Amino acid sequence: MSQLRFLIENFERAYGDAREAEKRKELQEARRGFLQAAQFLFQAAAATPEEDAKLRSQRKANAQKLLDKARTLRAQLERPDPALAADAEGGEEAGFVAMEKPDVDFSLIAGLDEAKEQIRLRMIYPFQNNDLANLYGIQRGGGMLLWGPPGTGKTLLARAVAGEIKVPFFSVKPSEIMSKFVGEAEKNVQKLFETARQQPLSVIFIDEVEALVPRRAETQSNVMTRVVPQILAELEGVDSAGKNPLMFIGATNEPWSLDPAVTRPGRFDVKVYVGLPDQPARLKILQLNLDKRPLAPELDLEDFALKLDGFSGADIRNICQTAAQKAFLEALNTGATVPIDRDALEAARGRPSVSPNDLERFEAYRAQSWS
Repeated sequence: MSQLRFLIENFERAYGDAREAEKRKELQEARRGFLQAAQFLFQAAAATPEEDAKLRSQRKANAQKLLDKARTLRAQLERPDPALAADAEGGEEAGFVAMEKPDVDFSLIAGLDEAKEQIRLRMIYPFQNNDLANLYGIQRGGGMLLWGPPGTGKTLLARAVAGEIKVPFFSVKPSEIMSKFVGEAEKNVQKLFETARQQPLSVIFIDEVEALVPRRAETQSNVMTRVVPQILAELEGVDSAGKNPLMFIGATNEPWSLDPAVTRPGRFDVKVYVGLPDQPARLKILQLNLDKRPLAPELDLEDFALKLDGFSGADIRNICQTAAQKAFLEALNTGATVPIDRDALEAARGRPSVSPNDLERFEAYRAQSWS
């Protein structure tokens, strides 16, 4: 057996044991398992061939998440979570439901004009023009699915929906629903929607929603066979010409993993493909991320944007940040301002995070399912 395979198998074993211990609420055992899993994954990242830089980076990032998870469990052991205590005593509060009011709107999102217009038509205009919407019998609220390659701005789009109409925004991870209150997942779903409906209007956002509503035919989890119907029932009630309408927005990089029932009318009525940025959008992303930073006078951002075909918004933001860090270090060493130039951006460019094969799969699925 190769060293890399040995490390991956041990990582998977440790991670699986940690998840099972967490489900049993054996937090100390779970913490040890997550630490072991992180150690094996860091070693696997180091053993990954250098030519596979993307996979090395992903493994390091995932290992860091496992360390963060272990730290969270340690904090719970040292100071019990009040929400957990309340739940153990039969309390009604679910501490994972956090509310914010985003200060972003569509003006801060580059490109995606077609996606924005779909969102405005189905999710924004009816609230901004209530009487006219009633005249035409236009539904307010409902479910919307944002799908497409990673790093294309799905989360920012969801926040901007709430920001455009200035309403509360509830962002919840599937793991917070499924793991934090083991055996209470259905109640957590119900509590999330109940909390949102206490507001006159609100937005619920769940990223990686396929983890919450996976294809039931392909999962052996008894929990999921109960949670998926609960989600579907809540989505049926999102419809909202009535009191306290809300919007439920899910985002996914794997739309083919969703349970088919969730994409039917009455659930995710609006399905928005969020693809890679075109040239004007790439230029705007560069401008937004390099704004107020010292730039070389000869730097032609429009020309550089042409070289970034196939790069996601997250890729481009990372290029700008990496180039800025390089110029910053040079400025520290020289004691003089070092402008960001074309060479710095080129050096930071690397490869797109979305491969051509991945992109082909999204485009094929788009043509097959949502055209």
